[in-house]
Amino acid sequence: MLTSTFIHLPGVGEKTERSWWRMGISSWHDWLKAYHMGWFAKFPQLHNQWRELIECSIAELENGNASFFAKLLPKQEYWRCYREFKERTVFLDIETTGCSAWDYITVVGIYDGHRYMPFVRGYNLHKCVEALYGKAVIVTFYGSAFDLPFLRRSFPNIYLPPIHIDLCYLLKRLGYKGGLKAIEWQLGISRDEEIEGLSGIDAVRLWMRYQHNNDANALRLLIKYNRADVVNLKTLMEFAYREMVKRVLGVNQCVNVVEHQLA
Repeated sequence: MLTSTFIHLPGVGEKTERSWWRMGISSWHDWLKAYHMGWFAKFPQLHNQWRELIECSIAELENGNASFFAKLLPKQEYWRCYREFKERTVFLDIETTGCSAWDYITVVGIYDGHRYMPFVRGYNLHKCVEALYGKAVIVTFYGSAFDLPFLRRSFPNIYLPPIHIDLCYLLKRLGYKGGLKAIEWQLGISRDEEIEGLSGIDAVRLWMRYQHNNDANALRLLIKYNRADVVNLKTLMEFAYREMVKRVLGVNQCVNVVEHQLA
């Protein structure tokens, strides 16, 4: 989707972007071909600036520079970067003792799309910082208000990927409301029976059992619960991406583009 995006160009909004798609300009390379054919000569103050920025976009994508797109795209459109930066995407969810300023992180779960990594307080929690180095995209659910502020407070010098996709708001745009578990249920995503029905409050209780009673089974369940939270984020991200591509491009008007994006 990113290489079909033009709203990062000055003066180009969704209406102009859609009109270009309908004209058959479905990628940056298509745009450059049209430019050299003189299609944009009627915009003398902008067409050279557009050309330079599109050429920069191609080069920066080849260089894997996610920060370049994070600066130019509206945050609500960061989802467009997912496919191109998929291999440098991490899915993250944290567990805490509560929501107040004096509460603290107990577990940080990070999933890179292939491997789940739990980081536990009192054991290896600080290593979660290393797991984020060099990543381009971070995907959370309600992380804008919860996970990321907690991480910044706990690790003031932490590096966070420049592109943050908060599925809570992206899925809301698609008509799905409620918390993570509620949306999983709506989409038919199930959890293992051992952790089915567990909530954030249960996660706090499990940590307290582990802390006060040295209950290893409680920690095992907490990590299993966190793993489901994190791994399911990828399933939800894939779903949201595909649905947003269809919605934004318009299946009837841009069938070929849609098929290319979903390949």
